[in-house]
Amino acid sequence: MAIEVAIIAIAGFIVAILGSVAMLSTSFIITGSGEETIEGGVTGSAAQLVLRTGVVAESGEVDVDGNDVILLSGVDELAVAKLKMVLEVSTDVSVDLTPPNTTDDTLVDPDASGLSPRAFITLSWNEFTTNGAEWSVLFLGDSDGDYHLEQGERAEITIWLHEYDGTNVLYDLGTDSSDGFVDTAIELLQQRDEFAIEINVGGSTPLTIQRTLPLELGTSDLLD
Repeated sequence: MAIEVAIIAIAGFIVAILGSVAMLSTSFIITGSGEETIEGGVTGSAAQLVLRTGVVAESGEVDVDGNDVILLSGVDELAVAKLKMVLEVSTDVSVDLTPPNTTDDTLVDPDASGLSPRAFITLSWNEFTTNGAEWSVLFLGDSDGDYHLEQGERAEITIWLHEYDGTNVLYDLGTDSSDGFVDTAIELLQQRDEFAIEINVGGSTPLTIQRTLPLELGTSDLLD
């Protein structure tokens, strides 16, 4: 009789252990799924991005011959140096706009951010294409201090076509295809050129923006 009671007790103990393991496994699955949902909510896609302004094309003198001196009557040319736009999100899902570049308004801009961006920008026109445009971001107005664009926040994206040389007050050509800058005089973005911008976040369908430059370039042209 004692042996039977012991067998029954052991069997009950084993069933209890198996039940606890099953519940624990289920708990892990639920927890894991919850974390994926949270992570998915933190980083949205380009589908949430909305362009809230026109695109501003800022032009400057490009040091085509690389002598650090602008010669307006020589080979140096006026061209678009930066493209700016303001973005918002259309839903309560935030979008990660961690940039590849930052600026400090000293010597040369932009600078490598040293961060790991999730958003990538393609920039193209007839003579030029880059899938890794150099860009920086500035949050306007109220912001919580991170790089996630959330409802109620506005982010000004600046795409740098050329590196700015603050010492000589001019823009330089890029060095080669390893950077996202314009490398040659033939590739300069100038009057009457049509260009396209694609902002891609996490491999989603990109936000595509197309504009055409005016017949004459100003210092700052608003392209609606």
